[in-house]
Amino acid sequence: MTRASNQLGSKGEQVAVDWLRRSGMKIVARNWRFGRNEIDAVALDEDVVVFVEVKTRSGRSHGGALGAVGIAKQRAIVRAARGFLSLRRWLDRRCRFDVVAVTPGADGPEVQHVKGAFDVPD
Repeated sequence: MTRASNQLGSKGEQVAVDWLRRSGMKIVARNWRFGRNEIDAVALDEDVVVFVEVKTRSGRSHGGALGAVGIAKQRAIVRAARGFLSLRRWLDRRCRFDVVAVTPGADGPEVQHVKGAFDVPD
């Protein structure tokens, strides 16, 4: 990754986290790693543990951010989520996998939050 794309990703993650907080969620972890897998943000939506993948795009010409979360990425997120739940001893809690897409807009970043974007893949 280039420095510019790292900066874009970091800014997008901050926009997404701010969005989630304004939506009433409590952020409990950011950039949480389990082995080689990472979760961009972990939040609580009331009693539901929400694992959030943030996709930031510099424009609309490179494909949609939501389409970038393929089955391999979903499996990696699920592996990390299982580790998170185990280490926190939250295995009995309900959880959900969300995707937040951040793209530039004329009046600032546009945010699309897809709750329950995917289930645990087989």
